[in-house]
Amino acid sequence: MNEIPLDAALKAPTRTPITQAQVEQFQEEGYCVLPAIVPESLMNLLGEECGQAISNVHDEMDAKGVDVLGGSRRGLQYTPGGCRNAQPRLREFLFSDLLQGICAQLVGSEAYLIWDQFSVKMGSNGSGEKHARFENDGSPQSLGYFSWHQDSGYVPVDHAPYLSCWVALDDITAENGPLRVIPFGDLGVRTRVTHTPDPLNGDLVGYFGAHQGVALEIPKGTVICFSSTLFHSSSTNDTNSPRRAYLAQYSSTTSAASGNVLWRDAERVPSGPGVPAEEGSA
Repeated sequence: MNEIPLDAALKAPTRTPITQAQVEQFQEEGYCVLPAIVPESLMNLLGEECGQAISNVHDEMDAKGVDVLGGSRRGLQYTPGGCRNAQPRLREFLFSDLLQGICAQLVGSEAYLIWDQFSVKMGSNGSGEKHARFENDGSPQSLGYFSWHQDSGYVPVDHAPYLSCWVALDDITAENGPLRVIPFGDLGVRTRVTHTPDPLNGDLVGYFGAHQGVALEIPKGTVICFSSTLFHSSSTNDTNSPRRAYLAQYSSTTSAASGNVLWRDAERVPSGPGVPAEEGSA
């Protein structure tokens, strides 16, 4: 695994309250939790943009005459990705001082935004919108849960592990579909493994063991930072309220291990306040 040397990570410019202990946990166990760290103004922005992203999914579903679109199922769950392209306000969060600081400490002095995505589980009753059903139809997360996987398991070529920042837009409890993680030390696996399609749930699976993982119950505004080679999953939302999250992913390079361009839409994270983002190059 291409890891950031611990000494380098600890000496990186600090623009966020990430403690030494949190950096060490990220390096040793593959994840760390930054409780309620997102400012209220950015939380309001993300909440508004989440609603817009769902509306955009509905518009596309209506245009195509469907109720299932990729991992999104009308009224039940929504997984729109690459949202920053149609919703430029999201860049205020993605390239904020907060995320610049997180990247500086956990990715390094050079970081690129490679992906963003909302993950919304509407709850056991669904929304008021006419909705689809959870059923085995081959679509991703067709049964409402996300199987054990590594984010890197969805990338078909060798590449440097990257950083995933999972932002809780609501309080996350044991009942509403929390992120579950398996620390590196529990499995001894720190590299990408081959994933297998799940014939029932329609997603990819990289771990089939008995480990239940650590359920991360966290308040809204919390950021879970984890390596793309960390095994994680999430269950169904068994409450009557939505569970919303926003995912932002950052890499230290735009290239695969082969040297070929991997992240063609990557954008360089600014190196300081007020510096605009740049399109990546390789």
